Amino acid sequence: MSDIFHEVDEDIRRDKAANLWKRYQTPVIVGAFLVVVATGAYSFYESNRIKAAEGANVRFSAAAALATQGKGAEAVAAFEALAKDSPRGYATLARLRAAQELAQSDKAKAVAAFDAISEDKGVDKLTQQVAKLRAGLILLEQGERQKMADRLGELVTANGPFRFTAQELLGLDALQDSDFNEAERVFKLILNDQEAPHAMRQRAGAYKALLEAARGAAPPPAAAPAAGQDAAPAPAAPAGK
Repeated sequence: MSDIFHEVDEDIRRDKAANLWKRYQTPVIVGAFLVVVATGAYSFYESNRIKAAEGANVRFSAAAALATQGKGAEAVAAFEALAKDSPRGYATLARLRAAQELAQSDKAKAVAAFDAISEDKGVDKLTQQVAKLRAGLILLEQGERQKMADRLGELVTANGPFRFTAQELLGLDALQDSDFNEAERVFKLILNDQEAPHAMRQRAGAYKALLEAARGAAPPPAAAPAAGQDAAPAPAAPAGK
């Protein structure tokens, strides 16, 4: 008798499974198909991404070799071409290197190229700040003090990664321009900031010594008469004849 009930249970379970399969076979098949397609698409994407990165790396190395060989114009053209059709990371690096090479021949174009990178919202913030710093350095070399300060001043912010470098450059520029008060103010900021690198604080101390030497020692104050001692009397006027 128990065998009969067991067979009946098996038939019922078999019927339920068949009904469930008939009911859900289409979604199951579609889901499995989508999983296979998604896996294949991801593999294809990864393969193309790796190939593109490898190709960009080869082209970047070739452009860098041109720069090393002193072929600046060819290197700039190669980096600019790489920036147009490469993955984002290589494209950004190529733009930076192109601007760096331009600085050897046309500083105005180099500053414009760095400015374009620093203002590009599609570029990460750290790279934007690197571009501002490089533009500021070029302008410092050219003596464009106000333009340099406009770019480096934006870097002197709390927790900015390049704030100490920007402060040091601003202080040196002020020192070179004989703006001793501003230079002293900037160097003191670095000296008093315990988060500043030790080597940079040492340099700030040396700069401050140079500043004092350039400014010149202040004349010593006139000695006051001792307590209880009268000032020397003025000489009497000569008597008339």
